[in-house]
Amino acid sequence: WTVTDATGQRATLDPGALVLKGTPALAAQPTLQPPFTFAAAQPISVNGTPYRGKLLVSGDGKLVQVIDTVGLEQYVKGVVPAEMPSNWAPEALKAQAVATRSYALANLAKGRAFDVYGDTRSQAYGGVKAESPKSSAAVDATKGQVVLYNGKVADTLFFSTSGGRTASA
Repeated sequence: WTVTDATGQRATLDPGALVLKGTPALAAQPTLQPPFTFAAAQPISVNGTPYRGKLLVSGDGKLVQVIDTVGLEQYVKGVVPAEMPSNWAPEALKAQAVATRSYALANLAKGRAFDVYGDTRSQAYGGVKAESPKSSAAVDATKGQVVLYNGKVADTLFFSTSGGRTASA
């Protein structure tokens, strides 16, 4: 796998775990400047959860921020089964895929290094670990489909545990 720094300098890392604080692999590259972008052919795990795409890692000396830079369709594959049971009917999974994609596009964060939160502030995103064949098939079957309202992508709010009742949007 590789790490690319803020200046575009790239280094190849040996396979295995990488702990950011005092990391010998990064210490061996003293000219690398944060933030760091990690990339690999296989998903990269953070605290045991594998993620597709590239991971952008930055910190302020106290906290570390990890951002998964992943395509929209891969993101949707990590959200649908995290938001509803993947054993639900295929049409329900397809509806959730369209709602997920629409919500993400209608709610892109402004002024941040990321587009959406990976938790309930936006949508629950579980990465590769959350994916299932049935929900991924629903995402593939609806690829690129969104809900439109007045010519714009609709803000498709949904709530997984409302018990059939929701407040007015």
